[in-house]
Amino acid sequence: MSKPLVTFMLYAYNHERFVREAVRGALAQSYSPLEIIISDDCSQDRTFEIIEEEVAGYDGPHKIVLNRNEENLGTAGHINRLMELAEGRLIVAAASDDISLPTRTEEEVRAWSEGGAYSIYSNAVVIDENGVDRGAFANNNGVFAESPPAPIKSWQNIVRYGRGFLGCTHAWDRAVFDTFGLLPEDVVSEDLTISFRSALIGEVAYVDKCLVKYRRHGTNLSKDKEHVLQMDLPQFTEWAAADSRMEKVHYESWLRDALLLRSIRPEMEAETLQAVRSIRARIALCELTASIKNSRWDRWSRCLGSIKYVKDIGVTQVVKSCFLVLSPGIYLNAQKWRIKLGR
Repeated sequence: MSKPLVTFMLYAYNHERFVREAVRGALAQSYSPLEIIISDDCSQDRTFEIIEEEVAGYDGPHKIVLNRNEENLGTAGHINRLMELAEGRLIVAAASDDISLPTRTEEEVRAWSEGGAYSIYSNAVVIDENGVDRGAFANNNGVFAESPPAPIKSWQNIVRYGRGFLGCTHAWDRAVFDTFGLLPEDVVSEDLTISFRSALIGEVAYVDKCLVKYRRHGTNLSKDKEHVLQMDLPQFTEWAAADSRMEKVHYESWLRDALLLRSIRPEMEAETLQAVRSIRARIALCELTASIKNSRWDRWSRCLGSIKYVKDIGVTQVVKSCFLVLSPGIYLNAQKWRIKLGR
């Protein structure tokens, strides 16, 4: 039986310092047949020139497609463009500041081939901007503290945690886009939207191996805990409000997807109604934490109103949000102590 064609998409933007290693990681993939699309989102530095240098002498087995956008499309727009170019049934996504290990595609295809999973992710090795190994992601200020990470097989777990997983390890079935369409252009963290869509129509699978070198550096879109906790209180409250507004955008995209699925798959009405209730509770909590700079009376009234969401997303999430909004200084200091104690 012939193996399916897979697309490895490497999307780049202003990463001239890191993109060379990212391209080499893509070209070194052991899986075949593989289509490698390397795309630059109208970088203002030498990113695309370096990409061209790296692929110029390539004579390996993979099909290479180069793309450069005439204007900057942003994260969602860039991925939407690549989905139009991709021919593979499974899409393995990579950012231009990370390095995929040679067996990454092979391992993720194996998990996908077992059936039922529409998104696949793995653990990763965290490296700094100089490439120094900082340990496995699951034990290095990741969303999940356990090793392996807490399973994210269902949409219920994704909504409960309010997050997906480490996006640099993400692969997805193109059926996700066939079902829900292109990403909304205001989406920034595509892994949150794609993983939720995947879980609505199937499962999310985890490969308990480090398949990517995940680079942490000063221009990362997401900030790790150590970076955030170096902020003073005014900086922290500004960041917390902005982060809440960005998360709300993603949860609103989840809500649209759940309502869409309800309309096209009426047999899933019970599940989608539950998803809609939980997501609306998430959106309300984002509005709560975005109010961190409002008057104290407004924050207190919003916190009292959030009690009704305990049933949908759990008491821990509601209490944590209220604690952040009512006492941001104490909250910040408590997080600092948690880091010091290694929790």
